[in-house]
Amino acid sequence: MEEATNAPLFRFTTLKIGGEAGRLCNPSSIEETIELLDHLRKNGEPWHVIGGGSNLLVSSEGVEGTVIRTALITDIKQLDDTLLEAGAGARLPHLAKHAAKLGLSGLEFAVGIPGTVGGAVVMNAGAHGSCIANILESATVFDTKKWQLVTLSNADLNFAYRKSEIDPETQIVLSARFRLPMDKAEAIIERTQHNEDYRWKTQPLSWPNGGSTFTNPQPDRTAGYLLEQSGAKEFREGAAAVSAIHANFVINMGGATSQEVTNLLMRMQDSVYNKFDIRLHPEWKRLGKFSKTELGIWNGQH
Repeated sequence: MEEATNAPLFRFTTLKIGGEAGRLCNPSSIEETIELLDHLRKNGEPWHVIGGGSNLLVSSEGVEGTVIRTALITDIKQLDDTLLEAGAGARLPHLAKHAAKLGLSGLEFAVGIPGTVGGAVVMNAGAHGSCIANILESATVFDTKKWQLVTLSNADLNFAYRKSEIDPETQIVLSARFRLPMDKAEAIIERTQHNEDYRWKTQPLSWPNGGSTFTNPQPDRTAGYLLEQSGAKEFREGAAAVSAIHANFVINMGGATSQEVTNLLMRMQDSVYNKFDIRLHPEWKRLGKFSKTELGIWNGQH
């Protein structure tokens, strides 16, 4: 297992922001992950879990304890004609293209989502009118309350818009199984490519970013639309800026800090609230040290 002390986390987030972790561990299997958790539990050491680092804001002041990064648990297996199993660290774009080549449909929507399977299950990732809830059969989770591996069905996860019943504080997604209908590989590949092309046209992929910043408050009023109508595309705080391509994306123009990003998020929230009386809520998760004011961005008190 790869590990390092005083590891700079900005290297492992798509926004390229984050201070040092006391220790960073990169298990490459479910077994290594459980062994690591047993060791941390025995020694009473605090720990946190990250995946591919998208949809995540890590404090520039760093993170205490051990950060467990599941991005190396990437095995993908076809268990039967229509059942695909993927490790928590498998990247969604790779998984979508792999499924397409196998003639398995249903993951076309995921090719433009820069996250991993673990995070996608926790947040019910979605795009292009579909989401993880539509295809997931079950997830293998390590439950730290029971201290054992458990298998949770789709129904157990009680999916809703951009959320599930998974508690990231006590449950770690280690793999997931997807039930995917068969179709002609050529047709699936074409649909997948169309979605990938759309992503390149509509998202600021040439800049470090965290993915969509806020969840859509209403089906007919997306966060991007509300932010654009509120003039947020002109906003910038230090090296953090709202993308000129898509108003619901924050980009790091080089050396941005978590403080600059949170200042920008507060301005974005205020602009929409002042114009539409709608409070936007971040889609991103957070990790590390944040002030009470900054935490208000997430708990609706800002």
